[in-house]
Amino acid sequence: MKILAAEIELREQTREIEQAKPQLAEANFAERAATLQTTQQNLVERTDKVIEAILELPDGESQFAREINQLTQASSAMSDAEVLLGDLETGKPTMAAETEAIEWLLQARRAGSGGGGGGSNPGDGQRSGGDLATSALAQLGNSTEKNAAVVQREIQQATGKSGRELPDEFRHGLDRYFEVLETK
Repeated sequence: MKILAAEIELREQTREIEQAKPQLAEANFAERAATLQTTQQNLVERTDKVIEAILELPDGESQFAREINQLTQASSAMSDAEVLLGDLETGKPTMAAETEAIEWLLQARRAGSGGGGGGSNPGDGQRSGGDLATSALAQLGNSTEKNAAVVQREIQQATGKSGRELPDEFRHGLDRYFEVLETK
């Protein structure tokens, strides 16, 4: 979803402006925050248009109730972030609202894989669909295998290792030798 990518980018821009806030002139900071607010407002409008498009589908409301709920939750979180940005707040509350929106968008993205939508209680405001034990952000990726398992593997040292490995007493002797050389 392009909205998801744009929201992730917006959160990163919010973080950057918050970090630069002490160095920015007040007017410059306000201008940048206003730009972010406008971007957030556009994302809210785009999300609402997606919801409307889904509702216009034949049986859209019943077939995609879960997705509509998740997108509505995302839009609500985005609206919260928009208000905070309008108040020139780029700190933790704004980033939390943007992160919540991203989480809901990820859940909506995952919801389609289960087929159908609806669920047992679609309008309850609870996150449904996907693996609820795993953060949606942890499941993000462009892989063709959705929700792929992480495979643990042994990692070899990549730098500072060449040739054969020496016994400890030789390494200690070499370290001492180079220490003496460096002091001269």
